[in-house]
Amino acid sequence: QSGGHDGKEKGERHFRCENGHGCYLLLDDVTVITSAAERAARAAEDAKEPFDLESELENIVGIEAVKGHILSMRNRLEVGRRRAAFGVQDTRPLNMLLVGNRGMDFKGVAQVLAGMLHSLDVTTSPKVTELSRKDIVGSNTEQTEKMCSSVLRKASGGIVLLTDAPSLCEKSDHYGQMALGQVAHYFEDLESKQTRDTVLLVALPRSGLASVFTTAPGMSTLAPTQLEFMDYSTDEVAQLLEKTVESRGFKLHADLNREKLVDILKPAIARCPEDKAGKVLVDKLVDEAIHRQTDRVHLSNTVSKASLLSLTEEDFVEPDANPGGDSLEMVLGRLDGIIGLGGVKNHVRSLVAQLELAQKKKLAGLPGSKVNACMHMVFSGNPGTGKTTVARIVAELLQALGYLKRGHLVETDRAGLVAPYVGQTAIKTQEVVQSAIGGMLFVDEAYALVKDVKDSFGREALDTLIKLVEDHRDQLVVVLAGYPVEMNELMAHNPGVRSRFPTTILFEDYSVSELMQIARQFLGSQHLNLTDEASAMLEKQLGVMVDAKDVQNGNGRAVRNVVEQAMRAQALRLSDNKASLAPHLLSIIEAADLIA
Repeated sequence: QSGGHDGKEKGERHFRCENGHGCYLLLDDVTVITSAAERAARAAEDAKEPFDLESELENIVGIEAVKGHILSMRNRLEVGRRRAAFGVQDTRPLNMLLVGNRGMDFKGVAQVLAGMLHSLDVTTSPKVTELSRKDIVGSNTEQTEKMCSSVLRKASGGIVLLTDAPSLCEKSDHYGQMALGQVAHYFEDLESKQTRDTVLLVALPRSGLASVFTTAPGMSTLAPTQLEFMDYSTDEVAQLLEKTVESRGFKLHADLNREKLVDILKPAIARCPEDKAGKVLVDKLVDEAIHRQTDRVHLSNTVSKASLLSLTEEDFVEPDANPGGDSLEMVLGRLDGIIGLGGVKNHVRSLVAQLELAQKKKLAGLPGSKVNACMHMVFSGNPGTGKTTVARIVAELLQALGYLKRGHLVETDRAGLVAPYVGQTAIKTQEVVQSAIGGMLFVDEAYALVKDVKDSFGREALDTLIKLVEDHRDQLVVVLAGYPVEMNELMAHNPGVRSRFPTTILFEDYSVSELMQIARQFLGSQHLNLTDEASAMLEKQLGVMVDAKDVQNGNGRAVRNVVEQAMRAQALRLSDNKASLAPHLLSIIEAADLIA
């Protein structure tokens, strides 16, 4: 050949020949002219029974407002034809933004729109071409332009459904921005020529609108219509599941009615983040149910069609779901049983109330039901103020609410995350985080992770932890704990920590009366009592500790040390008495024991 193509495409050699031979081009790079027979076959396909829009919409679950808009769109196009006969043209673009969370049935709506537009002779094909980043973004400018041109040419005459436009809008993503701009330019060019036989649908969450409009400013004019996809209610998710099971060739057991299905779905929906809800959640649940059913059927050696293709209630229930977890009321009771910490308790209760309200909204299919708000926290307070105890209770509360799968607490510190050799810190941190998946990771003295600017190992541990926190934000809650001043410095010097740990709970030192309650509680567990004189003496000592304002005083740990010292003094005092002692004297702490 003397030009055109050298026989190599995308790293693959298709042929090799001498110069002077004919040009070789891939089918992607040419327009295929159909034969008369092919055109006749296509005409016969087009002549099939008319498209029943109302029936198609009935098959779509929920999103009544969207269905209403599609019907109005059909009416607008039909009336527009009549108006066109009198010279009045409807030039408003048909391109639309489908705004909703990832689990909504965007493709189902796109297919209905494609059928409707084709039946009205707006488009030349009922085809829906679904595009994502992998279809239009290459490794360089030339490849990106070529990929975009190719897929858009193939999609001509039908509907293009772009599903992850916000992922193309990162400031550092040059080729992603280029791809989105090229798609927008393609449809802007069609509008300028008043060619409406290809329609663009952009499916994205509301949070992604601003970035798309910034990257492709013409998108708001190009696609002036926004269809709002409201989240599915629990009953609608159950309907989706029924349809999905049927589409897979399976059937739900007769005992598994809608009411039982809703009860099974409630906890799964409650703990599911918004970007993994709806059809995404349903597909996951059905996949898991079929997997469990397969194991069950294999063990039973069944051969009947009914048993091979029937899904029962046990197939949809996770075997380890909430294993022995306490009820929400029981865990809240343990929280109330903690002495002091009124502000901490109020914050935890407000967190519980927020999650419960979000769950109720989600189950009702209402907006504002986001349950995947950032739960990572900073516990700021002196040693012995109950941070670890409260962390364990919060983990149990989040499990009881369905936010965490296991609700266990994994405690660690710098020594557990930072390795002594290059290349091992990231691995060590990953192992600790993996052990906490499904529960809570409690990093004590977190400020010690990065000792100074030269602490490269500590910096690596913190950077790795922040990345993993983001990667597992739906499976894990992380608490960073430490002294107030040092934790404030950690947050100030590491903006990434502040943004990913937005909630700080302050654990204040105990008052004298609260320390006395802690002392009596500990003594009671040892079957010991204070004399009145000893009680006054202990209260005086605790008052001195509180007034000292020292990080090691005014907390539960210091009280325990004082009481344990008194117990040793009592034992020594009683050992000096060789006479037989009355039983009640063995349970008495005297003032002298506190002075010792």
